[in-house]
Amino acid sequence: MGALIMILTSLFPPLGAFFNSLPQSVLGGCTVMMFGSIMYEGVKMLKECEFNDRTMIIVSLSFCIGVGLTQTSGNFFSAFPAFVGDIFNGNAVAGVFVISLLLSLFLPKEKEA
Repeated sequence: MGALIMILTSLFPPLGAFFNSLPQSVLGGCTVMMFGSIMYEGVKMLKECEFNDRTMIIVSLSFCIGVGLTQTSGNFFSAFPAFVGDIFNGNAVAGVFVISLLLSLFLPKEKEA
């Protein structure tokens, strides 16, 4: 639905002018509501997941490293190709996704006795 509104806004300049005229406080309130809804859905998905030591490690390390990557200086990614820095510098979602994907692939599913 949101994508359809964005397409219509780009095709009809008066509609775009209307959205452009909204006060910053209204846009801020809409943004808080949107990200709150996204966070709620994420917590709901985590609730349905069975928590064991493996999933707790994946969730906690993914969030810590993914958010921590956004707080690094710009030259942290200088050893990597430029596109890596462009993707991960300031983008917590990409960092969390990649770290969680790697951890879920490489962490053993069962404890060895």
